[in-house]
Amino acid sequence: MTTATTTETTRRPPLIADVKRNSLDDGPGIRSVVFFKGCPLRCSWCQNPETLSTRAEIQRSGDLCARCGACQSACPVQVARPGTDAEDPRRCQRCGRCVQACPQGARRLVGTPADVEDLARLLGRDAPFYRRSGGGVTLSGGEPTVHVTFAGRLAARLADAGIPVLLQTCGLFGWTAVGRLLLPHVTTVYFDLKLVDEKRHREATGHSNRRILANLRRLVDHSTDLLVRTPLVPGVTDDAENLTAIAQHVRGLGLTRLALLPYNPLWIPKRQGLAAGAGALPYQHDRWMSDQDVARCVSLVADQGLEVVGQ
Repeated sequence: MTTATTTETTRRPPLIADVKRNSLDDGPGIRSVVFFKGCPLRCSWCQNPETLSTRAEIQRSGDLCARCGACQSACPVQVARPGTDAEDPRRCQRCGRCVQACPQGARRLVGTPADVEDLARLLGRDAPFYRRSGGGVTLSGGEPTVHVTFAGRLAARLADAGIPVLLQTCGLFGWTAVGRLLLPHVTTVYFDLKLVDEKRHREATGHSNRRILANLRRLVDHSTDLLVRTPLVPGVTDDAENLTAIAQHVRGLGLTRLALLPYNPLWIPKRQGLAAGAGALPYQHDRWMSDQDVARCVSLVADQGLEVVGQ
């Protein structure tokens, strides 16, 4: 599995995992969401494990599989397997022939090359809905800044068409490139701040948060509309120590709002459908957060003088 590092260290063309149109969950109004493949973090609760790698991947849905063997017959190197049996990712060519051969639609190729102009035209089709609802386009992932040149060109193309662009980011990026190529064309930034303590952040995500916190300080001084968000992950980010530290840090930057994102386990089947080793993260919490747990977290943040908002 290829690991993305910060801000466009891969020489391969960027791959798009998905484009979700008519979304109401990734910013204000009606939106189209572009999911980039590649992320420098390895959060143990990642909601989109199919976007972690910068490479294309085969994702399987075992519930749809009829075990007819069509995928195996179509595979040029005979590594495709029916059901939830994982292919050997070292031998899989990611050619997509098994996807095309599956009569049940139980497979999909995650990660297709995109052209800026073609993608901008697709996203522009919904411009009337953006205007009427106060929506726009959201760049998500994965981490869009891994492909900062492409993302910047796309954002510029959309901005020229009068379409607002929202950036969802983990905050781990090179400021110079993002500030020059992407931020001038972005109207809103959703910035995910998971843990303030560096040791805990490294344990949970595989990376230090020093650059993340530095980028957050820079964004506060930027003219872009900014909303800090914290995912509430049971046993990882939802304790009183962490939430109090985040609230105090955010307030210390002069911000007045914090979005809390209750955990859900919908990502687990997606990870299970990836090839062996892809997105293999240790966190196995499989229950939704209770209303009582969410209320406790909201109270902890509100007690620090911040307004708790939805995303």
